[in-house]
Amino acid sequence: MTFWTYQNIADVTQGQWLVEPNDLGDVVAGLWHDTREIQPGQAYLAIKGENFDGHDFIDKAFDAGAALAIVSDPSLKPTPSSPTLCVNDTVKALQDLARAYRDELKAGGCKVIGIAGSNGKTTTRHLIHHVLTYAGLKGTQSPKSFNNHLGVPLTLLSAKPSDAFVACEIGTNHPGEIDFLSAIARPDIAVITSIGEEHLEFFGDLDGVADEEFSIVNHIAKDGFIVGGLYDYDARLEKLVNGRFRWIKTYEGSCDPPWEMPLLGEHNRNNAAATIVVACILGVDDATSGDALMKVRPAPHRGELIQLGEDVTLYDDCYNANPASVREALGVLDEIADGQGVFVFGDMYELGDMGPAAHRAIGEHARSISLRRFITIGQLASQAAGDVQFDDWSETLPDEIAALIEPGDTVLLKASRGMRLERLIPAIERRFGPATGDEPT
Repeated sequence: MTFWTYQNIADVTQGQWLVEPNDLGDVVAGLWHDTREIQPGQAYLAIKGENFDGHDFIDKAFDAGAALAIVSDPSLKPTPSSPTLCVNDTVKALQDLARAYRDELKAGGCKVIGIAGSNGKTTTRHLIHHVLTYAGLKGTQSPKSFNNHLGVPLTLLSAKPSDAFVACEIGTNHPGEIDFLSAIARPDIAVITSIGEEHLEFFGDLDGVADEEFSIVNHIAKDGFIVGGLYDYDARLEKLVNGRFRWIKTYEGSCDPPWEMPLLGEHNRNNAAATIVVACILGVDDATSGDALMKVRPAPHRGELIQLGEDVTLYDDCYNANPASVREALGVLDEIADGQGVFVFGDMYELGDMGPAAHRAIGEHARSISLRRFITIGQLASQAAGDVQFDDWSETLPDEIAALIEPGDTVLLKASRGMRLERLIPAIERRFGPATGDEPT
């Protein structure tokens, strides 16, 4: 039976028809939740968020060609030509569909690669997809950072059973999320990139982080693999694995990536090493993986090295931050800045009571390397005691910071996503010129 029939969708979600389609055996073209991106023939999932209600856009979905609306409001009165299925909870319906679809992926031979860890999930997912497709394998990956209770199911549902793989980020910011999402994904290959100080407001300490990230082990598919080497936490992981799966440690064997790989930093070498192992499991030889890695480029705002005009290099790593990833980025800056490093540091969120101390520790670390200027933005970041401090964002702030940059500088932008430090870039470009498209030398 085809998975995407009206009948099977109703059976899996245990929904009731408000408007039944003409033929329950007809097939829809998958599912999506955003009317701005929905494709003709897809099912539209109406999700209620904090600031929106997808039920308000049902008519727009059908106007865009949706074949079905999945809703949770039984009082709706859809038109007779608009097949509409009512469920108790549309988010749960999404997760139930993904859980059932995982069996379809297995039957078709599609391998699910689940990527967890405190730092490096998006980069590693990006590298895995790049290398595998370079090698000729057909597959898909999480769009953007789709790694939560919505993103993981949507990623799985976007794959095809005939694909060779789907690379799926599995993220967390509260205890139990990795366990729940991994139970849906049931990865054939689980990659654990790192254990670092993430979301300590909820996990308490590094041991709590490790417990959360390692829960992916509970749901690895039979004959599956674990990829990653975590040094201080290997003994703990070894007890969880207990010989049930093959564990390949990326710091052992011959999985070192090429030294000339365009991505910077030891952390990215580790991400690339994990990628080489995953590719090897799926039948790609190391030489092909190495060729692919030589051609890779970072995802936006995740370690991009950009030449602005002729005089300034931007190290744009501002997509997100926690203490471990900031230290990694500072290590890169110290290597490439030749004494003219400018560190623009914004608040790191969700560190709980450890927040002030964590920011002070970053300040101490920043002062231990060769920086020409240390700029902080935000009240938490001010704890780092930079040379120049801005407690709050203002309309004039980007131009004020651009004025502090001098020709020859290499500028690192690093903060949590909510700080949106990319808003600084236009002002720096106005002063020094736009990105040239050339690699900095």
